[in-house]
Amino acid sequence: MSSATPTPPHAPRAPRTPRLPVAGVLRPGRPSGIWFKPAISVVVAAAPPNLLLVALGRLDLALYTMAGSLCALYAHNRPYAARAKVLAGVVAGMVGSLGVALLAASLTRHAVLLVTVGAVIAAVQKVVCDATRIGPPGHVILVFVSSAALFMPQTPGQLPGHLGLALAAGAWAWLVGMAPAPFRPHGPERRATAQALNAAAEYAEAARSGATGTR
Repeated sequence: MSSATPTPPHAPRAPRTPRLPVAGVLRPGRPSGIWFKPAISVVVAAAPPNLLLVALGRLDLALYTMAGSLCALYAHNRPYAARAKVLAGVVAGMVGSLGVALLAASLTRHAVLLVTVGAVIAAVQKVVCDATRIGPPGHVILVFVSSAALFMPQTPGQLPGHLGLALAAGAWAWLVGMAPAPFRPHGPERRATAQALNAAAEYAEAARSGATGTR
């Protein structure tokens, strides 16, 4: 008789869970090399209007000034001539979207109607931002502000003043975005060129390493 010990059968492998198709979308990407510029710009753009509102005891108007101040988040990767036009367009789009949202809020308090108006505004903002290739943060900020404005208590008579606050803050945000131009007029172009050269160098180094490994 054989004294060999029978080997136990292999345990069945657990089925592999398929990766969700949104995994790549949800994975945080590499931060931009100029991530701090929009952050600093929006702080500088938001501080004076909001501090003024605090001094006047009217911080309840901060939504309207912040709508304009948040425009400082845009166009930091563009040359200054193009940045001036893009920022002006963003301010115009922000004030226009805010105006439609506030007008709807002043005419009805029906939640379904307001949500419908918000969906239409968001769709238009998405299409326009994609068509113009506005760049980050895209339509997200515009949708956020207009959606919040839809549920602000409002009367038609208040619209000019509130939109005026947003426009004034947007003009200040435009100045903040253009402020570096006299000191570094070709800064964005030089930064883009440096990034392209670094990418080309990394590609060449990777190709050289691959060729060496196959010898």
